[in-house]
Amino acid sequence: LLQGVRIPTLGSFDVVCTETLVGNKAVILQMPVFHLARNLEGVQNLENKDDVPGGKKLEPLKYAKVAVEASVSRRKAECCILGTTSLLYHCLEKGVSVAFVLRDVG
Repeated sequence: LLQGVRIPTLGSFDVVCTETLVGNKAVILQMPVFHLARNLEGVQNLENKDDVPGGKKLEPLKYAKVAVEASVSRRKAECCILGTTSLLYHCLEKGVSVAFVLRDVG
């Protein structure tokens, strides 16, 4: 079962499954999607057109798991994530173009 994740102040990542026909055979495609957090929607007139499909509940980001993977304390992991999302928010608010690269997602 694919589980989405919610990152406070940034948004949520999830996988949406869609069925499409290839020839005469139905194929299920999995597509990673990102939904912007509501606090960012008003910045530079950004908006989400769709909510999470089917009202699916997303799992909050587990800072402790991130900390273990990055070999840092939980507090440092949380501070880095919140600092990054805060920087992103301020850049978007000022109209600065930002490249936000996520590795190993999807």
